[in-house]
Amino acid sequence: MRLKNLTAIGLMSVVIASCGTKGLKEDRQDSMDMSDSTAGTEVSAVLGDSVFYITADSIGAVHVGEKISALPPVVDYLYDAMVTTPTPDAMAYTFLLNNVPQFTVYDFMRGEVDVIALEGNELSVNTPDGELRVGDSFKRVLGLKGVESEWIDLDDTGVWYWKWNGLYFGVDETNLSDEQGEALCDGKLPPRASLLGDEVKIGYIATGLPF
Repeated sequence: MRLKNLTAIGLMSVVIASCGTKGLKEDRQDSMDMSDSTAGTEVSAVLGDSVFYITADSIGAVHVGEKISALPPVVDYLYDAMVTTPTPDAMAYTFLLNNVPQFTVYDFMRGEVDVIALEGNELSVNTPDGELRVGDSFKRVLGLKGVESEWIDLDDTGVWYWKWNGLYFGVDETNLSDEQGEALCDGKLPPRASLLGDEVKIGYIATGLPF
């Protein structure tokens, strides 16, 4: 099984392209280790017996700093399989439930969980203003009390992210206008909320950055 366009990897490729730099070349070789313990059982990370939220240091039984080899092979209602993908900066382990990607763990070659990033909109962040998912309006991130913007250098360019309660939020650049894209790559000031508009979506939610 080969998964393409994982949230973080896809987002960073678009960011770098939109900021006028060369795209990253990735030699990916995926492998999946399926467990048959949940075969034939329809479960959901959202609608199952347990609800999991990503926090600054964990999601369910997966904790930042934990050894990859120590992760449970299956967590009910969270994941039942894993796909491994080499990237230029890390090994990426994408965890699936019923063949649907739930989140990706990035290991910066130390054999540990360094970053946890959500995939798709099955899982979410629990905030005082309600749950936040990939695909929700980015204005909801900007409206969180205590949210802060952070400029991230990327070689000859960079991009804006936002942090709240230790979590990183990035913009989905798929359908940005030229003006919005240029503002996101302008290191002087972060884009205004009025410029992003209601149509701009969350494209990245994670405990850190995948590089």
